[in-house]
Formats: sequence, C-alpha cells, structure tokens
Amino acid sequence: MLITSKPLFVYLQRPDTGEWVTVGRYQAGAAGDGYFRYAPSYADAGLSWAVDPVNLPFQPDVEAAAPRYNGLHDFLRDACPDGWGQALLRREHNLPQHTPLVRYLVLASNADRWGAIAVGTRPKPSVAALATPKLPQLYKVIEELAALQAQQPPIHVQLRRRLMETASVGGARPKATLQDENGDYWLLKPGLASDIADIPSLEHFAQHWGALSGLRFAPTVLHPAQAGRSAVRVLRFDRQRERRAMCVSAASLLQTEYPGNLSNDRWSYPRLAEELRRIGAPSQDRRELFGRMVFNAVCGNDDDHPRNHAIVFDADADADAGRWRLAPAFDVVPNPADTPPYLAMQLSSGRFDIARDAVLADAHRFGFDNREQAATWLDGLLARIAGSFDEAASALDDAWRGAMAQRLQQNLSILRGSRV
Repeated sequence: MLITSKPLFVYLQRPDTGEWVTVGRYQAGAAGDGYFRYAPSYADAGLSWAVDPVNLPFQPDVEAAAPRYNGLHDFLRDACPDGWGQALLRREHNLPQHTPLVRYLVLASNADRWGAIAVGTRPKPSVAALATPKLPQLYKVIEELAALQAQQPPIHVQLRRRLMETASVGGARPKATLQDENGDYWLLKPGLASDIADIPSLEHFAQHWGALSGLRFAPTVLHPAQAGRSAVRVLRFDRQRERRAMCVSAASLLQTEYPGNLSNDRWSYPRLAEELRRIGAPSQDRRELFGRMVFNAVCGNDDDHPRNHAIVFDADADADAGRWRLAPAFDVVPNPADTPPYLAMQLSSGRFDIARDAVLADAHRFGFDNREQAATWLDGLLARIAGSFDEAASALDDAWRGAMAQRLQQNLSILRGSRV
C-alpha cells in the first residue's frame, strides 16, 4: 500500500510548449485526508496554470486539503482509472475490491491518462510515451478486449501488454486507445455480449445526430460487427497528436463525487453553466450546454451524470494564456431499455423531469436575456434536431430507427408544449 509519509509528485504537460514540468506535490495522510501544494519551482518559473480552476486556483503558498474522495483531490480523481481500469489493476496486482483510489492512481500507467496530468514518486517528471495500437489492429484489439473482460489468457501477447497500459482510461466498459494514420488518438469501445442492444451503433447515432443538430459533439466512426461485435471509435479531445490537453470533469467543477455520492443535489446543468462563466469560458459555451441538455432530453440519454461532461484547456484561445472551454460532448447514448422521463442532471433548480417548463425555468443562468429569448432558441434547436434525425438514423437497423423515431416524436411533443 501507499506509504502516506512519502509525497506523490504531480506533473503537467505545459499547454504552450509540451514540456513536462512538476506542477505540485500531493501528500496522503494516515487519517484519510490529503493535501496538495503547487511546487515552488513551478511558481519560480513564472508558470501559473491551475490544475483545477474551481477547487485549486493557482495559490502557490497554500497547502490545500482535499474535501472529497477520502482525501484525494478532484483533479487527481479525474486522472484515476474508473470501473474498467480498476478491474484490470485489481486483477494484475491482486487488490481487494475496496482498494483506495490513490492506490489506483499510483499503479495506473502515466502513458495514457485522461488529460495532461501524470504522477510519480520523484520530483523530476518522467513520463513514458504509450506504444499505442494502430488502426489496422482494430479488430485484434476488440478480440483482445473481449478476452480481457472474460479473464481469458492473451490471444495476442504483445497487444495484451499494451492494453494493460491503458488501465488509466476512464469509464466502466472495456476500451482502448488507437492511433490512426494521421497521428490522431481515438478511444475504441466495443459492444459486449451482455448488451441488450447494439450500444456502439446507438452511441455513434447519437453523437452524429448531435453534431448534425449544430452542437459540438466528439466525432465518431462506427465499425460494423465482426465476429459478433461492433465497435465505435471516438476522437479523444484531450489529445492533439502527441500533445495532451488539461481536462477537468464536471463532477470536479460541481464539487460532487461520482460515483459514490448518494446525493445528487449538486448535479445541475444551470449550476454547471454558472461554473463555466466563473472560470472564464466564452458565453457560447453556456448556450452549448443548454443545447446538450435539450438534446439529452430528446434522445433519452439519462446517463448524463457529471463525469460525462468536462472542460478542456484551449491553449490557442485568444486569451493571453489560453482559456478553459466546455469539452465536446461524449458518452451520449440513448437509454436502450426505456424512454426515460428524467435526466441524471437537473434541468432547472430541483427539477430532473423532462418538461418544457423545466428546460426554461433557469434559462437566464445559461446566458439568455429572458425566457422568451430562450424559448425561441429552444424551438429552433428542436427543429434542427428533428430535421437531422433521418440522416443520423441511417446508422441504425429498422427496429431501432423506428423506436428512436417514436421517442423523438414523444419528446418533441413534451418539449414544444403547445407548439405540437
């Protein structure tokens, strides 16, 4: 287990030059507490990028305590593996089910973490590059992921070793990073034998539909089933070729735990919009968030929890030193079992229900001047969503195309109110 008297050093890939620097030091305490302090060398070099603009603004003389995750700071929780990666690490290191998150943080490879953060036990950064599988190996990767999930011996031994290095990638389902011929990085997510629907096709459909509706959704590519498993490939917004981009989850911005927090009172689209304003994101990002909330309601994506939203640092922004932006939408998958009447995040204060009043009640928090302006914008978006359905639904089979068309009409009726 981690020796709590020894510090864990945190490294950051600079957004301007790509150089790795030591940004700070994390200290875990014996009583389940933890503290982070920006490194003096980081401040002395004139660097001031905050690793978390809400919970850890750049204050070089402050020893900041971690209020959540049993003493692990939110941005480090973001860099931890989630369900899939934790399962791999438990198996590889024979860990108990309730292993502390900080243990997963230390054991996971820096080579493929989410965002631009890495950790180590030495003051000087040392971050190995990932020997990423290439696109022509896609179906071998799918095959090996299936063997991993089934706890079977390796089919492709070298590929298995590479996949074990991606244990830091988040999410509950099996996944791996692939690099295409242009040097771009994609997250590959195959279907599972236990799925009640073709989840990769549904995700590709929803992501493409959102983009066709004029919203900023991460690009996807659907790979048809081979040996019974289809897969979706999602472009990683935290990578620009070899350069990593700083990212922070909405769970961190909203100062709430996910998973593990039984209370979802802070899970709120309007609250997240206000955090975007607070950290200096441009006003159009709040309108974009409003649009995603509406799109999730229309398509029935009720897995819109706060770890499925994020911000990403744009080093090329017009602001002097870059700025935080709402990340492209990701993990948007219509509920495959039912048409949900609620979302995971509040649409307005205290309301999770999919209704026109709920959508418009807190419209001013998304930057609209008044309810009437928001209503006009909403109706325009609903028209674009409806108008782009047929093109997006070409990715679905006849049964699912019909089911989603019925869901679309049902939710359009609800969200248009009297404008049916």
